[in-house]
Amino acid sequence: MSQEQARAFLERMKNDEMFNGAVLRMEDTETKMAFIQREGYEFTTEELEAASSSMTM
Repeated sequence: MSQEQARAFLERMKNDEMFNGAVLRMEDTETKMAFIQREGYEFTTEELEAASSSMTM
């Protein structure tokens, strides 16, 4: 789990329309997180929030 992986996830969400759409279509948080982990990303909600705020600065 890392903020670095959270940043990589956010970059992919921004640049990969198919991946972004797949993630956004999932309504269940548990299913969404399982998919994200299968794609190779391991991070906590806190790490995602920190990565998101550091990228917008």
